[in-house]
Amino acid sequence: MSKQEFEAVLNAKADAAKQQPQTPIDWNARRDKWLSSLVKFYEQLDSWLLEYVKAGKIKVEKSKIEIEEEHVGRYTVEVRVLNIGGEQVVFRPIGTLLIGAHGRVDMEGPKGVVKFILTGKNSNGVRISVTVRGEGEKPSALTPPPEQVDELVWKIATPPPKVKFIELDSDSFFDSITEVLNA
Repeated sequence: MSKQEFEAVLNAKADAAKQQPQTPIDWNARRDKWLSSLVKFYEQLDSWLLEYVKAGKIKVEKSKIEIEEEHVGRYTVEVRVLNIGGEQVVFRPIGTLLIGAHGRVDMEGPKGVVKFILTGKNSNGVRISVTVRGEGEKPSALTPPPEQVDELVWKIATPPPKVKFIELDSDSFFDSITEVLNA
């Protein structure tokens, strides 16, 4: 490739970049949405566990940790610990900048880990796609940018390599606790 051809490519790329509007990511809004979703997650768990807490079968402890993520910065989240029959089940938030999810909380027990992920309501698994575009082609409207997903909900992610998302409801929640306690 000659220098003239190279400069023509550079100019074409610069012109294409100018024509495509760049919408900056609002990192504070991303963090705030994650944190409010985390509060709702814990509220849902509290409602499912209430009768067991009242009966003294489960004791709940709360503490705070700091998470630091690139672009998002440092922030504080709540960690929950369930004390069940002398064993602990820990709900530990991981963060919001993840591949395939808008947030994750790991539930760790003596027999394993279950991952709760914040994802689009209609999402049923991690989908990775690669798009190859020719010069001057614009992005396809078929795949929305990561920030333009449908309603975000909490789901359970199955282990790799074929990660699938399971709806989070009281049955799947109690199955998950049983798994990490008794696997």
